[in-house]
Amino acid sequence: MVEAKLVAKPNKFEGEITVSSMIIDQLSSGLYENPAACLKELVNNSFDADATRVTMSVRPDADLIIIEDDGTGFSANDFKRHFARIARSYKREDADTTPSGRPKIGKIGIGFIAANEICERLEIISTVAGSTQLMSVTLDFDKMRLNAQDRARENDAIAKGDYYGELSEDAELSDHFTRIYLRDVRETTRDVLDGARRGKGSSSLYGLSEESVRDRLARPSLTSWSEFDLYSQTVLEIALNVPVGYHQGWAAAGSNPTMRKIQSDVDALNFELVIDGTPQKKPTVFRPDDGRILTREIRLEGDGVSARGYLFAYDHKLHPTDINGLLVRIRNAAVGKYDSTYLEYPGWQAALFQDWVSGEVYVDDRLEDALNIDRRTFRTTHPAYVELQRMLHEELRSFFAEARRVLYGKRSEEKKLERAIKEATEVSSISSRLGNTPSPPPRSTPEIPPLDTAKLSPSLVPNQTLDSAEIRKLTATYRPSEVIALVEAAATKVGLTRAQISSLVSEVVESMGL
Repeated sequence: MVEAKLVAKPNKFEGEITVSSMIIDQLSSGLYENPAACLKELVNNSFDADATRVTMSVRPDADLIIIEDDGTGFSANDFKRHFARIARSYKREDADTTPSGRPKIGKIGIGFIAANEICERLEIISTVAGSTQLMSVTLDFDKMRLNAQDRARENDAIAKGDYYGELSEDAELSDHFTRIYLRDVRETTRDVLDGARRGKGSSSLYGLSEESVRDRLARPSLTSWSEFDLYSQTVLEIALNVPVGYHQGWAAAGSNPTMRKIQSDVDALNFELVIDGTPQKKPTVFRPDDGRILTREIRLEGDGVSARGYLFAYDHKLHPTDINGLLVRIRNAAVGKYDSTYLEYPGWQAALFQDWVSGEVYVDDRLEDALNIDRRTFRTTHPAYVELQRMLHEELRSFFAEARRVLYGKRSEEKKLERAIKEATEVSSISSRLGNTPSPPPRSTPEIPPLDTAKLSPSLVPNQTLDSAEIRKLTATYRPSEVIALVEAAATKVGLTRAQISSLVSEVVESMGL
């Protein structure tokens, strides 16, 4: 249970944030693996506040990150209630959805506390519609850096920081918003700011248009998001996790009804995130015309959990590798990143095809109880997780088998056909050379000396020879036995006798140094 010690003064308030020791270890020892994981918590808070637009600005010269939304906002009483109940699921006590009908993502309410991992101070300015009261409050995380014994309080509580606020009557009755200022950004986050300081470049997505970001994500040469700078990687990870829409044409020609329905449902949430002037979309982009594709709709109904989604496969390794695997979403928010193990699918089964596939599954609320507090990992022994894992593995086993049959099988047939066409072209080319007067032979090379036409059988007319360049071209593509077979086929086509063919093959064999 969390307690907040409050000292009230006219138009001012202050207090100490304390957290139950049952979650303090997780909150203080790297609950979030990187700045993106912290920032997406704040963006999801805006989503839960029914914001339709969130803007994030990185100010590297001021060690500052600003997040602003047009959500419902909150009052001083809301703020005190928020920090008095961090260890409890207060966010859904009144309703499981927002006034507009969105399913709330947050449950415990630790988003603001998470900011301690990326900054020293957090300032909040907010107001609610119908009130002229403007709240300004600052959270000071200095206590977070102290020894745990020095932060111990009564009733098994641990101090997490101090806050002090002030109220004014400067808001308009129609105003409703929240502005968050992350000040004195910590060293671990400054590398992110550096990307904004450097500005645009071939490895940066800073300041690009939505279309330009999509095009860069779809570049054939892009194998991993790690090719972008840390600022861009952070932005991509935030966009992957929060409930923003998909890029236009994200599924190329492989879109199926479920993919289109998912896109439509996400668009209906009416949630926009803009970072440094760039509208953000989910960075899942499948390249158009990048080979044969296969898609499948997923609809799973179990006793303890249900899900819908899609699987998407190319006939080759999927790039960028960041979207290879399976991404689980609960209440429209991603659980971590794409899982390339497919919820621990046996690695030895269909190993080749596991690199070809990407998929998303939107799972119902019953899986929430299996989530760890970091919202990026699961308790893998939870019944809902075990059931989802079993159903997904059955679906994947079938999909991998279909990929083997439809994609790999057809690709093998096409390669055989291509080889046959190439061989036929070579036969035709050799036949043409044998049937026409050759150009002067090229200069001798160490690898394949020119054919010595003087050594040819007298019965073989001089213009029925192959020069070294022709043989060199063949040996670069085919094995020696295949070269001989091609020469024999070509010679037969132009009507040489068996003896002439035998003599010609002998010269070719000698020229190859066999």
